[in-house]
Amino acid sequence: MGSRGALRNSGGHGINIEYREYSAIDYIDGIKVIQWDFGSNNKTPVCSNTPNTIYYSYSTTDNRIEHIYFYKNHMLVRSVDMDDDRAPAHTHNWSMQGDSVGRKRHNPSNVFPLTAEETRLYNLALLWNEQHQQS
Repeated sequence: MGSRGALRNSGGHGINIEYREYSAIDYIDGIKVIQWDFGSNNKTPVCSNTPNTIYYSYSTTDNRIEHIYFYKNHMLVRSVDMDDDRAPAHTHNWSMQGDSVGRKRHNPSNVFPLTAEETRLYNLALLWNEQHQQS
């Protein structure tokens, strides 16, 4: 998995292992479950190693999947936030802002209900979380 600024400008395929900040810890229905390797507070991976992919993001702090990320041409375009008690699951669109990918945090005009496919993936993540709860 890439990181902020880790995608090669040359258009090379993939990101060298020494520059990767995320590891795959499992798969759900063929989709990687990733976690950040440098701490417990997951940063949002705005670049992907695979051009058009989806990742589940696992939090070691909360011991659960908390996000689903959607990428197009290596760049984050949409995310599902799986907040526990604060709000129902919802999505945000991401876009290029200058030289980086971003979104306006907590902007009500950028909060959307889940699509049918996002709901399916969300339900798979909930099941995975339930099966992997630590006592």
